[in-house]
Amino acid sequence: MATQADGPPRPDPDDLLRRGTSDHYEDAELYDFEYRDHRHDIAWYRNQARRIAATLTTSGLGTGSIATGGIDILELGAGTGRVAIPLAEDGHRVTAIDRMPSMLELLAAKIVDHRAGARVEPVLGDICAMPLPAARFDLVIAPFNVLMHLYRWQDLLACFREVARVLRPGGSFALDVLLPDIEWLTWDPVERHSVTYFTHPVTGASLVYSTNHTYDPSTQVCHVRIYYDDAPKRPRAFKPPPEPRRIVHLAHRQIFPEELRLLIASAGLELESHTGNFRSGALGPGVDAQSAIARKPR
Repeated sequence: MATQADGPPRPDPDDLLRRGTSDHYEDAELYDFEYRDHRHDIAWYRNQARRIAATLTTSGLGTGSIATGGIDILELGAGTGRVAIPLAEDGHRVTAIDRMPSMLELLAAKIVDHRAGARVEPVLGDICAMPLPAARFDLVIAPFNVLMHLYRWQDLLACFREVARVLRPGGSFALDVLLPDIEWLTWDPVERHSVTYFTHPVTGASLVYSTNHTYDPSTQVCHVRIYYDDAPKRPRAFKPPPEPRRIVHLAHRQIFPEELRLLIASAGLELESHTGNFRSGALGPGVDAQSAIARKPR
């Protein structure tokens, strides 16, 4: 019999992964609200697009929108447009692919009256088998850990090969994923962390957000549980209730640096840089995210 020391009960593994890919993205308005201030990666992706546009314009190799300073970009897991819309504002044409209809519906609503909305094309699809033609894009981007929703090495390799297929010769692939933190991954799976008070952007309910997680080293998947509970009246401190109001499951496969480099090479791409926290520094202590740029040979 499981005890509290054993951690939360584990449901069916396949169901756990299904929920871990979908739960967090069903309430698109809440997702959009929760990550509205997550902007440090946007400048990095904008800089990559700007650099590529300048190179293509100078070399005369560009096509399509290059004449007006823009390039053709594919964003994997584009969600509600946090990255896609700023890129479109810069004059680029962005194909925004995502598997969640709820996310793309909110993106479509955002771009209806947006001045750059005509340059964003939402596409419902699987990033491991994209419904897109070959050699179409100057830049493919995979922001904000989207690749961590691919739970087997076969799925990751299929995605990287799809990226190579849809890139034009000489095109670039820019991505970021978390740098695995073994100490964090092995935290107590019962204790709640990241306790945050907030108001739901649609319902107006006063809620408390908190998390804990369980790491499975055999699959390299971290199963994060996000709890939403009714907020106590202040100044009373939050105490987790016996039954949470709602639990959202989020599954993230950890991708280690050598594995990432192997995936890039196995897909026929050439690694240009692999650094930490969207800066030029090496991976190491104090680094949370890996940012990498690869190129498709001409």
